[in-house]
Amino acid sequence: MNFFINHFFSDAGQIIALFSIALMWLGFSLIGSCASGSNRLPEIDHLIGWSVVSALFTILGVFTSLPFSILLTFICAMTLVCAFIVWRGKKQFAPYGWWRIILLGFPILLLAAAMRGSQWDDFGHWLLIPLYLVETDAFPSLENPYTKAGLSAYPYAWHFITLIASRIGGQLLESAGPLFNVLLSFGFGALVVRLMLIGSNYQKKLRITWGLASLAIAATMLLNPTFVQKIVLTAYAETSTAVATGTAVILAWFILEALINREKRDARRLALALGMILALLVNLKQATLILAILVVTGMAITGLRQRSIRKSDLISLFPIIVVPAVIIYLTWRYHVNTELVGQELSIRSYDEWLLNYIPDIISKMLSVLTKKGYYLILSVVMVLCGIYGFFRAEKPLHRFAAIATMVFLGYNSFLLFAYVASFGKYDALRAASFWRYNMHLGMMVVAFSAYGLGVLWLQHSSKRFRLRRWAPVSIILVSIAPFVFAEKLRFDKAPWVVYFRSVGAEVATIVQPEDKVFVADPRGSGESAVIASFELGLHPGYSGYVSAFFPEKLESLRSGIAQENVNLVLLHSTHNGYADIFGTNIPANKSMLLRRGLDDSWRIIKRWDHPTYN
Repeated sequence: MNFFINHFFSDAGQIIALFSIALMWLGFSLIGSCASGSNRLPEIDHLIGWSVVSALFTILGVFTSLPFSILLTFICAMTLVCAFIVWRGKKQFAPYGWWRIILLGFPILLLAAAMRGSQWDDFGHWLLIPLYLVETDAFPSLENPYTKAGLSAYPYAWHFITLIASRIGGQLLESAGPLFNVLLSFGFGALVVRLMLIGSNYQKKLRITWGLASLAIAATMLLNPTFVQKIVLTAYAETSTAVATGTAVILAWFILEALINREKRDARRLALALGMILALLVNLKQATLILAILVVTGMAITGLRQRSIRKSDLISLFPIIVVPAVIIYLTWRYHVNTELVGQELSIRSYDEWLLNYIPDIISKMLSVLTKKGYYLILSVVMVLCGIYGFFRAEKPLHRFAAIATMVFLGYNSFLLFAYVASFGKYDALRAASFWRYNMHLGMMVVAFSAYGLGVLWLQHSSKRFRLRRWAPVSIILVSIAPFVFAEKLRFDKAPWVVYFRSVGAEVATIVQPEDKVFVADPRGSGESAVIASFELGLHPGYSGYVSAFFPEKLESLRSGIAQENVNLVLLHSTHNGYADIFGTNIPANKSMLLRRGLDDSWRIIKRWDHPTYN
């Protein structure tokens, strides 16, 4: 029983994380409600506010020497001003009934607040970069290199979440990413509910009832074809990318519908919102520029082919839509080109492109998709509707599908190009992370499916099938799901991850400023090394590792400890010849920390027993 309870309750840091994220979310929503004006979509206030904040951090962080802590103070003051404006104007800054989603989803939030970093990329990038931000209070640069981070030139909008939450909480909050991902999913769920009601021709003002609250959570979590707990409940940026992409596609579609109905003012308001969302999107990951371009292209092609839209009205909106994203993108590219050259994924020279392997890569990509049947079926339906909509965009559903289809096909075509032109042969032939990249499209597919279901219900089932009757079932399922799947959702409690983190943290207390540490784990994947490096923090003494993927394990150890000033070895497993190098017996069920003496001999200074299974 205690083991089960521990999935939801960990320590006081959990309360700090919940408070910090709640305060940040409230601030984003207040800023977004002021930036969006009247007659807006309250479901995206937090995204608009996040876009404004990340733009300020990016522009001022690149072109001034102001520390991020000073910028955050300015943003806090701006938030207070926005709070006063909202209070005086009695403005709505969240969907009516939003609290019901929070209350129903609180067990998931509680569980997310207890999460700790556990995935390779957490320790190598998604938590490591925020650690540098918190400690150095500035972007990486020639004078402030993030020495342990391999891709420090990636955009930083997502990292600002952990930075801001950690500043509020007074410590690095590893659960900030999982918590914010869950809230992003809830927020997008509220937008999905709006789409379903629009599709079913619901005319009243949207109020989120208990049934709709459960539907919002179910749509983006339980029924989401791209929901993967090891992505959503981590510090990865996939969920935020999916939410921003899905929101951008919805706004692009709303703009076309407003222009068809000759609602120019609404179209302009929506264009401003889309511009802010695209500015956020291009600031999330290196490849999200492509998603932004595809959204604008899909909207332009669909709109220009629509006879009921005045071309001049549509074209006049593009500066509002495009300019914010262009400013943010060029600002960051300036910083990368002047301060961070070579610290991002790049295109290889043409003679290194894997052109001969294109059929094999496509085959592997298709193989991955066929294993995701639910996602594939929804995507195929969307694409078929989109192809029809491209030629005969008679109804809103067709126009929505046309935009979404161009984004879907365009992005997967870009991924093929990336495998051919940027990835190494090994990763390209296995279509590395292809499913993870398709998660960027998941919320868009969910949104289209929800709207399509609303339309189908209106046309065929509205008189025979009353959805309200099923609300209790949905509420019960959403309420019990976190408890039923608690053990699977707390993957961060895997014994070896907990063990490696515990050992790494203890090593960090032993290591002196002048020490250099090499990690030897010839039977492991290398995860123990990247965890040890993270636990050492900004200590510059991490000097590499050897793992099971090294062909010459003995020689790799010799060359590793031969590096200048390497005087500590963290040994998690052994290999033939290792005992001779260290001059001691190495038990198979223990980890050891060894220190080199002045006479080049090694002595064991600490032992740890490997985890056992009941």
